[in-house]
Amino acid sequence: MRFTLILLALSVAALADDKPKPQVGGGDLSQTGSLPPATTSLANKAANAFSKRDWKTARKAYREMLELDPENALTWANLGAVEQQSKNPDAAIACFEASVRFNDKLVQSWTALGLLYSNKGDRYKAVSAFARAIHEEPNDARAHNYLAIEMQNLGWKDAAITELQRAIEINPDYGLAHFNLAAMYLDQKPPAKALARKHYDQALTLGVEKDEVIESKLGKD
Repeated sequence: MRFTLILLALSVAALADDKPKPQVGGGDLSQTGSLPPATTSLANKAANAFSKRDWKTARKAYREMLELDPENALTWANLGAVEQQSKNPDAAIACFEASVRFNDKLVQSWTALGLLYSNKGDRYKAVSAFARAIHEEPNDARAHNYLAIEMQNLGWKDAAITELQRAIEINPDYGLAHFNLAAMYLDQKPPAKALARKHYDQALTLGVEKDEVIESKLGKD
C-alpha cells in the first residue's frame, strides 16, 4: 500500500528526489560549504567515481581530501553520501554527524541524517534532524514533507498535516506531499474525504501513481 510505503517506510529508495549525490558547494557557502583548496583533481576523481557507482575509488578520494583538511564539512558530507549509497548506514551517519559538527548550517547533511535516522527507526532523532534542516532553510519543501512523515509515525497527526500544508505552500507542484496529505486526511476520524480527494487528484496530475487502497477509501460513501 503506497500509504504505508511513503508514510511509514521513508527511505532514499522510496523517494526518488533524494538520492544522495556529491556536493560541490556554491550559493550560500554557510549552507552548502566548500571543498578544501587545492583538491580539485581529487574532487573530480571522486565525483567521476561516484557517477560510475565505484564506491571504493570515491571513498578513497574523499578520505585523501580529509587528510588535507580533516574538518571540511562538505567532504564529510560527500563521504557520507558514498557510505549511504554503498549500504553502510552507520558509517554514513558518522560522516554526516561529522559534517554538521564542523558546519551546523549544512541543510543537506541534516536532511540526510534525518533519512538515515528514520531508516533505523530512530523517530525522535529524525524529527530533530529534519527540524534543524528547516531551521536553516525554512523554504525546503522536502524537509517539511519528511518531518510530516516522522510526526505521523509518532502520532502527531495535526502537526504532520501542518507540515505538509507548508510543503505544498512552498512548492505547489510537490506531488508526494499532495499524496501524503491525502493519505493523512483519510486517516482522520472521521476522514476528510473532500480534502483527501482534492490532494490525491492533484498528486495524480503531478505524476504520482494511482493507489488502489486510497481509491477504495475515497469511493466509499
